[in-house]
Order: sequence, then C-alpha cells, then structure tokens
Amino acid sequence: MPEELERTPPEEQEAVPHQEQGALPEPSPEPSRAKPFLSRLLNGLRIPTSPGVDWTLDWLQVILIAGLLAWGTMSFGMVRMRVPTGSMIPTIQEGDSFFVDKFSFLLGVKKPQPGDIIVFWHTESGRTCRSGFQLGPWEWHWGGPKPCRERYVKRLIAVGGQTVTIRQGKINIDGQLQTDPAFARDYVCSNAEPREPTLRSPEGCSWTVPEGHYFVLGDNTTNSSDSRYWGFADERDFIGEPFLRVWPLAHIGFMNGYLGSPP
Repeated sequence: MPEELERTPPEEQEAVPHQEQGALPEPSPEPSRAKPFLSRLLNGLRIPTSPGVDWTLDWLQVILIAGLLAWGTMSFGMVRMRVPTGSMIPTIQEGDSFFVDKFSFLLGVKKPQPGDIIVFWHTESGRTCRSGFQLGPWEWHWGGPKPCRERYVKRLIAVGGQTVTIRQGKINIDGQLQTDPAFARDYVCSNAEPREPTLRSPEGCSWTVPEGHYFVLGDNTTNSSDSRYWGFADERDFIGEPFLRVWPLAHIGFMNGYLGSPP
C-alpha cells in the first residue's frame, strides 16, 4: 500500500486574505520623483525646500544647462555672424548672415587654405571700445577704453612664407598664376590704381607673408579694407570659416566650398 503524503493541517496553513470577486487590486504607490540637483544641494546645506521650490529649481536647472550648452557651442563649435559691409561682394552681400565653423579647425580636421573665406579677429586702429554685455535694449560696460577688436571676413590669399603678387588684376603666389575659381576676379593694388587691367603697371605689387600670418583680401577689391592697407592677419586671431548662410532666406544654403558649394 503506497505511503500517504504528509499534509499540512488546515489550521497551520498560511492564511491568505480573501479578495472579493470583481474587486480591483489596490494600486501600487507611485515611486517618488528624485529631487533636482539644486534642491539636493540646498538640502545638503540643511536648507529645507518645499515642493514648489523644488519645481522652480528644476526649471532653473534646465535653463542653466541649456545656457551652458549654448555657450559651449558658440564658444567652441560655431558662431553666427552678420556682415556689416560690402567688402566681399559679390560672394557675400552686405547684411548677409551665416554660421562660422570653428569646431573642424579646433579638432585639426581642417586647415585654412589659400582661396578659403575666413573669419578672424582684427584690431582696428584709431577706435577704442570698452568691454560690455548687451541683452536686448540694455547694455552694461566695464573697464577702460581699449583698441576695438572686430570680426572680419575676407578671403585667404597666402599663408606664412609665401609671396603674393597682384599683377594685371590677377593673383600670383610664389610666381604661380592662380586660376582657381576662388581667385576669379579683378584685383587691384590700391583703390587709386586704374580700373582697367591693361593700364596698370606690369610689375604690379608684391608682399612676402611672415611666418604665422595670413595675407587676406576682400572680393570687392576696390572697396575693401584688407592686407593691402593694414598688413597681415595673425594666425592666432583666426576664428573659423563660414559654412552655412542663413540670411537672406533666398540665399540660404551651404557656402565656401562646404558640401560642394561654390568657393
């Protein structure tokens, strides 16, 4: 006869609460949301915060993070620039606005080459400015006057160690005539020079670029303040290259050779 299985006496079985038929299970409590970092920081300093304060600090934290990201992008990645003059006509019109690529050059992915349009800092002689900050119609200034530094946009013609010559309206670098479309314009040595290339001096004008410097010209050669007048741009003042025009809307798109755009 098979041995009977041992059974737990009914009175020793664990009591299971009876759930009425059709009753919904009780909802589990929602997990408490973690406090924002700023609230935890204040609480760590033994400063209590209410739910309303936590909500405010949460939004403040989001705004601060967004501001830091924007600052990092504008400082190290790209910057938007508006051109106030017509010195780069017809390539860039007065009032055009574009983004400048800084990131590629900071990483060493790209290097400025003759024929590229570049943006750099230029210290203007005869003008003084004060450090300041503008937010809408409000401006704040501090410190004493100092020479103004402006962002300039010009075409890079030659780099340190090269000799650039303007002869009969054409660019020659180290004696080689430049036929690239980036140089396809009628250059002059100065605004006083005759506009007709055949009437100009066959010798032209020449500059040897010091190491660590750039020779830059505006495409609107008869109406541009550039290396012909104030000398060479310092490599250390290089900012980046324009790559995306965003204004006017009719001309929005890539530029300066980016993604196959015209130089």
